[in-house]
Amino acid sequence: MDTRTESDNRKLIEFWSSAFAMSEEDKAEEMERGQDGWKDMAPSEKLFNAACSLASKKKVLDYGCGSAWAGIAAAISGCPDVTAVDVSAGAAEMAGFYADLYGTADKMHISCVAPDWLSSVPDGTFDGIICSNVIDVVPPETAGYIVKEFSRIAAGDAVVIIGTNYYMSPEKAAERGIELVEGNKVYVDGVLRLVSRSDEEWAEMFSECFSVKKLDHFAWPGEEKETRRLFVLEKG
Repeated sequence: MDTRTESDNRKLIEFWSSAFAMSEEDKAEEMERGQDGWKDMAPSEKLFNAACSLASKKKVLDYGCGSAWAGIAAAISGCPDVTAVDVSAGAAEMAGFYADLYGTADKMHISCVAPDWLSSVPDGTFDGIICSNVIDVVPPETAGYIVKEFSRIAAGDAVVIIGTNYYMSPEKAAERGIELVEGNKVYVDGVLRLVSRSDEEWAEMFSECFSVKKLDHFAWPGEEKETRRLFVLEKG
């Protein structure tokens, strides 16, 4: 791993740990949502439905879990064993809070893990994997490592769900006055926030380990167009 990648990864861990930190006021506000609040945690209905579709799986991994909205949705929907991990300590703490709040802690194993944690997971461990808003906000070398490890730890009949952000073309970046470093990387205040790939580029990357069973597009709240990507993969 080169020096730039190591630096980007370190800054990302620091950034997301801070971004996911919850104050006592934040926790008190979340506790007022009621027991159905978990249904509103996902940033998109399509993402929510994708997580719920893992209900029939025996062992699911929510990788780069953030708040663990996906793992919680899978657990409440019926999956009996969910592992939710993040390299950010702030995210793991938030995930634990929500698991307790929504009564899924007994079905979930939540941890802050090292960047190379995937390498320690035995082959074929999970029959369901979900990873949203992760592989396109990390360095390409890190993304490649994650996808290859997913292929190794996924059971033969596993479903792998990957959500990515929108594609920012060089033309669109120029219109918005955004610099694309090395052709596709967007940095904000020195932190890598996007590695922009087209649908076809993502599909080609996944094809080394998976076949694309389905590609859908979705939007976050307030967005008029569905430009974010939702890939459903299976081992090919």
